[in-house]
Amino acid sequence: MKINPLIFRAYDIRGIYGQDIDEEVFRKIGFVLGKRNKKFLVGHDIRKSGKKLAMALIEGLVTAGSKVFFCGKSSFGLCFFSGFKLKVDKTLFVTASHLPKEWNGLKINYGDGEPVSSKEIEKIKNKVLKIEGKEIKFKKPKFKKVNLKREYIETLLEKFPLLKEKKLKIVLDCGNGATSLVAPQIFRKFGFEVSELFCKPDPNFPNRDPEPTLEATRFLRERVLKEKADFGVAFDGDGDRGIIIDDKGRYLSGNQIGIILGKDILKESKNKKVVRTVSCSMAIDEELKKYGAEIIEVPVGHTFVISAVKRKKAILGIEESSHIVIPSYFLFDDAILIPLKVAEILIKEKKKLSKIVEEIKIYPFEEVVFECPDEKKFEVVKNLAEKFKKEYKKVNTLDGVKVIFDFGWVLIRASNTSPKIRLYIEAKTKGKLKFLKEKFSKILKKWIKQ
Repeated sequence: MKINPLIFRAYDIRGIYGQDIDEEVFRKIGFVLGKRNKKFLVGHDIRKSGKKLAMALIEGLVTAGSKVFFCGKSSFGLCFFSGFKLKVDKTLFVTASHLPKEWNGLKINYGDGEPVSSKEIEKIKNKVLKIEGKEIKFKKPKFKKVNLKREYIETLLEKFPLLKEKKLKIVLDCGNGATSLVAPQIFRKFGFEVSELFCKPDPNFPNRDPEPTLEATRFLRERVLKEKADFGVAFDGDGDRGIIIDDKGRYLSGNQIGIILGKDILKESKNKKVVRTVSCSMAIDEELKKYGAEIIEVPVGHTFVISAVKRKKAILGIEESSHIVIPSYFLFDDAILIPLKVAEILIKEKKKLSKIVEEIKIYPFEEVVFECPDEKKFEVVKNLAEKFKKEYKKVNTLDGVKVIFDFGWVLIRASNTSPKIRLYIEAKTKGKLKFLKEKFSKILKKWIKQ
């Protein structure tokens, strides 16, 4: 298969299996990675092509002279925990996260859980493309099989001792994804009353999209209300994001969860550094500064969040899409931590989650997605940035282009993982939101067509 350079994204490697990626491509990726480091842990999620691609990756690694641990079929958290405990140079997780079943890919993190940078992905891409036509005699996959599931669960139990004090009721929606392998067992170990929804692993994702959107979580929202649960959680395909549903059946955004977690963590910490992305709500700054937060803004993407959390020694990292990093637990964004932390807050505060949600400020927010070819999307955003700098007083180009008004803001940025341009809008009133959405949607559509 001819290697498509577009599979190398800003944060990871992704493509449609059999069309963009296959075993041959992964052998070469493994070979390049194996030349750079010598000790790896490899795992894969529940997708059909997962094990085949993992084995191909290992063939490349061992041919380059690397030592490999293999944790097999795994959730995101269990895989990266395993790499962390085994002190590997890099952990490699074969997954396409929240993308449809036809897709697969590769997440590459350092042993401590920090993802590799986009510059590192670019270097890997260039070296893989350089050896594309070369004949390499690959060795058979050789690895040490490991299973750290028990140690992973025991570590979580140690980190959340308060959860034993009260039996909460939770609805778990694993979406037939990788968290099905661990989440029900973890929450029962803590003593939760667990109601399972789509908790049987199935690579076809038959019940809902692996992306836990508002629409995809409708069954979860209904179940939380019907069973009078304290809250619910919907995980994405691999388990690096978890969407919380409160006891009134409301879908909570990454901004809301970031504020709830941030308030709790800031109350108990002398360190006040909080990292958030440029697409996060202005409510995060307003609410968390009441507790002394020092806000650090980074581009959109969990890679940037985790890197800044590590570099700046922050106590929390928040991405609007619900990637949350709490480094006092792990440096990687294991979504299992989010419902555990929410449960801990409910026990501490002795309040319903809906009450806590109603105590925090939130502004009308919307995200609109526009289709735009990969080869064109960055150019469109660059041209709009130049245009807006001439027209508006406050323009931020940290990531894409953000125009800031007294009553709200808009952010236009090219997606790093798909052929799309995203328009984010937040305003202090619904009327102002509608005004900004209509105005900037019209501009963006015009520039995409040009």
